[in-house]
Order: sequence, then C-alpha cells, then structure tokens
Amino acid sequence: MVVVSIARSALWPFPKSNWFFSNLLAIGLIAVISITASAQKADPKDPKNAELGAQLIKQIIEARGGERYLNFKTLLSNGQFTPFDQGVSTVPTPFTYWLVPFDKERVDFGKGKKKDRRIQVNVGQTGWVYDGDAETLKDQTEQQLKSHVEDSQFDIDRILRLGWKAEGVSVRFAGREELRPGERADVVLIQMKPDVPVYLWLDRNTHLPLSITYEKSEAGGLVKSEYRFFQWVSYEGVKFPNIVDFYRDGLQQNRVNYSSVKLDVPITDDVFAKPASVKAIK
Repeated sequence: MVVVSIARSALWPFPKSNWFFSNLLAIGLIAVISITASAQKADPKDPKNAELGAQLIKQIIEARGGERYLNFKTLLSNGQFTPFDQGVSTVPTPFTYWLVPFDKERVDFGKGKKKDRRIQVNVGQTGWVYDGDAETLKDQTEQQLKSHVEDSQFDIDRILRLGWKAEGVSVRFAGREELRPGERADVVLIQMKPDVPVYLWLDRNTHLPLSITYEKSEAGGLVKSEYRFFQWVSYEGVKFPNIVDFYRDGLQQNRVNYSSVKLDVPITDDVFAKPASVKAIK
C-alpha cells in the first residue's frame, strides 16, 4: 500500500480539536522490532549477498501476489487515520485514497460536509490541498511538493514495483536481526543513493515485510523514519498490511488502518483535477 501520502500528508498535523482528537496493537512486536539484541551482519563485499538480497526481494513480490501485485493499474482504499501526540493516539478520522501508480494520488480525510473534510492531491510535480476548516483551496507550496516527491521514493510499493531495479540502486542481504529469543528477521539493504540506505526487515517464514527504515536530512540534521507493517491480508489476490504505523526518531506519529482495498477500479482524471473554486469541491 502506498502510505506515504497518508502518513506524511501536507495537511497534518491538524489543529487539536474534538473532531480529530485509541488503539494499541501488537505492542510486543512493535517493541522488539526496534531492539537489536543480537545482530548477525553480512559481509558487504561478498557478491553472494547481492544475489541473496535480490532473491529476498523477489520472494516478497511473490508473497504479495506475484504478477497480480506488479501489474494492478489503479487502487482505491478506505480506512482510519489516527494522529499521535507525543506518542499517544488521538481521535481517528476516516480517509479515502485513490492511486494511479505512481504519479497520481489523492487522499480525502473526513466525510460528509465540505467543512469536515481535507483533501490532498499530487499529480507528478504538481498538487493542491483543500482545508475544510478554513474553507481554502490552494496549490501546494514548493516545499510541500518537494517533500512529497522526496518521501514518495521510500514508499514500499514504489520500491518493490519499480525502485529496487532502478539505475544506480543496489540491493544486498545485510544480515539478520533478532526479533525475540530464537526468532530473527532477514534484513535487506536497498541503497537508493550513495548516502541514502533503506533497510527492509522481513519475516523469514512469510517473506512479508515487517518494517522499512531510512534516514533523511531535515532542518540540518538526520531524521530516522520507520514504517511498521501488521496484519497482512489478501485483497483481490494481493496482500496489503491492514495496519501501518509511522515513527519519526523512535516516536510514533500516526497509524493508518485500512478497512478495504479495491484494485483496477475505474478512476478518471476528474478525481485529481483541481476544482475551479471551493464551491466546486465534491
């Protein structure tokens, strides 16, 4: 699932209000994924580890649905988005997400009346946002567009369907990390750029991702971002995580909880087009 636009939306954080201000799941696994009690590192110079890294990526793709996963043309999903305040969950809000991989996407937060909704749309290098509270319709700022493009490269579906084979990107098996006594995760290093390593932790039994972690420069310093995946479920022959938790420097920022995913549904360009005015918002 493409979660970056939801978890890192330009519309968040919302003002603290009753409408936006729940649930805790898999605490044990969440805790142990961040703990590397006993790491088993792989030799970065051994060419066999590059071969194994590619093999593990291919196993993920097969576990996700193989060709069906690689070739769906559109995606429509619904769920709940829960912001966290200082690591504590607040009030969830419903969302609807449209995707035409990978350059057209829209997320609507809230339901019903226009004043209760917020919308973010990104199409290539352009985008717009609607804020129902303020009743404003604006083009995204240059910084918002830049952040969206930069963050999108770390989306797990973009990486698995496109990124890992892109020119200049290297993949290798990085070793194994302990989840709990007697249980380890395979770790794949995806080197997006010389200074941008992305670490993908995998369940060794199911071959499905447990988390994806990367660091990027923000405000003059390095910030660690991590997405953690739970409850993989098959939707129309493709497996998606029902729950995605986003962490920033070890502190949970939000949770995305999916309730439905539909593939290859008709999505017209009208969905992404900027309305002429606030009154034209649908």
